[in-house]
Amino acid sequence: MKMSRRTRPALIAVTAATALAMLLGGCTGRQAATEPAEGEADDSPIVIGASWPQSGPLAAAAAGLHGFQAYIEATNADGGIDGRQIELVTADDGYDPARLADNQRSFVEKDGAIAVVNFGGIAVPGRPYLNDKKVAQIALAGQTPLSDVENFPYTRAFWPDVAWEGELHAQWLTENAPDAVVGFIGFNNDLSESHIAGLEAGGVTPAQVATVPPGTADLSAQVSQFQAAGVDTVIINIGAPTIGAVTAYMHEIGYEPTLLLAGNMADFVTVVDPAGAEAVRDAYAFHWGKDPADPKNDEDEATQAFVAAMTEHGYESDIRQALAFNGYGLGAALVEALKSAPEMTADGLLEAWDSLAETPNPYLQDGMTLDAGFGGRLIFEVQLTQFDGTSWQPQGELIDLREAGIVD
Repeated sequence: MKMSRRTRPALIAVTAATALAMLLGGCTGRQAATEPAEGEADDSPIVIGASWPQSGPLAAAAAGLHGFQAYIEATNADGGIDGRQIELVTADDGYDPARLADNQRSFVEKDGAIAVVNFGGIAVPGRPYLNDKKVAQIALAGQTPLSDVENFPYTRAFWPDVAWEGELHAQWLTENAPDAVVGFIGFNNDLSESHIAGLEAGGVTPAQVATVPPGTADLSAQVSQFQAAGVDTVIINIGAPTIGAVTAYMHEIGYEPTLLLAGNMADFVTVVDPAGAEAVRDAYAFHWGKDPADPKNDEDEATQAFVAAMTEHGYESDIRQALAFNGYGLGAALVEALKSAPEMTADGLLEAWDSLAETPNPYLQDGMTLDAGFGGRLIFEVQLTQFDGTSWQPQGELIDLREAGIVD
């Protein structure tokens, strides 16, 4: 069951009647939704809100929401959670913290959501309200502040903490290019701050840093500064269209530093297609998820199931999007937690989320599982890959970030 702000008018009469009944009965909307009469099975919907950029500088991130929706809709088609449907209410925040705040208030105070999912760094300023209301917040994001479960116990994030990836980059550089002159390109927000903090924790301080707003395409001036400073290794952690444009530009002018691309940006739609395969050839990335557009995954059963679900539920235009597969994987993780939750509340959901162990997930690379751990995160394994001009090829064995000494 999915809803948007444009499709809810038909429920107004029912909602008004329900509100009157609750007022006369002396109960709240949350109680009415979660506490059936004694002896009766609860068949009320499980309400989840999703505030997500679907317009603005990060409009391309909408693919992640579409993947999430596809998994939720497939779950509902299979009977839902113990017979209860998931009611997914979505709203566009345009990657604007103020709009996200408005959306979250509506999800909680009007819709009775037990959880809200967000995308990216604007989930960070969204934490206080949801934690104050004791509503679960789950973000598709890597910013380090989202690991602060001690001060924000109702907040979780699906992706690994990007500081861990930064420290992993530092380890790789120390072992393979100890004299490298490093440049860093990223967003002008705490995603870059988190990544650079990880690099510095691993003993690497970038000689040059270029941070720009989302949606920036022209970094020719910054690339010239990198060249003038003798940068021979460039780490890029920024989304479309920037990563494709800057990678293509470096190739066009004959500037060929070693490239280390962020794992959740190093996919065909985001960088290989717009930059061209030759511009990306020999680049490295630490991946944890699958790219449905990578030829090596054509026969992968989980990828085929993802494509089938996206097609069946009306999201066929995004079947090549790795970000859509990310959202699909987030949906799978959320559903697994809901299935094992001791009660269908925010607290019950988070208890189950924090108990996931060796849990398969369709998005993860082969051999990886979800394991709840430090900072409320679930993903602690990565695979070093290198692009050979056709596909991202694994280099060595899976890396467990806990065994590598990066995560406690």
